Amino acid sequence: MSLTQKLALTWLTTFDKSLFLFRSLKGLNTIFRYSFYISLVLALCFVILKFEAIINIRAYDIPIFIQNLLIVLGLGVKFLTIIFTIGIFSYESIYNLDINKYLKEQKQKEEFIKKKKLQKFRLRNMNILLRVVIYLGIWCFLYLLFEDILISSFFSVYGETPSKEIYIKFLIDYDLTIKYFTAIYLISITILDYFVRKKIKAKNQKFPQETKTNTGE
Repeated sequence: MSLTQKLALTWLTTFDKSLFLFRSLKGLNTIFRYSFYISLVLALCFVILKFEAIINIRAYDIPIFIQNLLIVLGLGVKFLTIIFTIGIFSYESIYNLDINKYLKEQKQKEEFIKKKKLQKFRLRNMNILLRVVIYLGIWCFLYLLFEDILISSFFSVYGETPSKEIYIKFLIDYDLTIKYFTAIYLISITILDYFVRKKIKAKNQKFPQETKTNTGE
């Protein structure tokens, strides 16, 4: 199976489970399908450019953290738009496949994964490096959130030009708060990951027993 087919099937089973879009496009003539693809790309580009021209996030009086978050969300929307169009284009590679048979096999596989709790989103089924990246990502998000709250609160209370003594005291308190927050977060994550690794060990220990039982049957 080619990479394009894998992408198309992934898109199909994720976003087009009812097969409405797949069947609608498959029933069209090739010329009409490609016309639809071109029209879709042009329409999405037009909408994105118009929104960028109309909505200027920097012009609004909102915290910098929220502005940056909205910009990141905007980039995420662009990325999802690209994935959306690529997924639809890749349908061309699976129109000759037996989709019903594939979906039946996929359903059986999903039931097995659900029964054995092997979903990839579960922490215990993730690689340790991926878990570390997730923990760091959550910490960075919370850190930026706390930073924005603390700085905004400070300037809203003491104004734009606080005295040197007050500013130094704020920096000391800020540093202490971040240290306490980081320590509490590390302790919480360590406890969480301990139980995650414990479940991984328990799962690995039970697996050979299940294999022997099935073999005996």
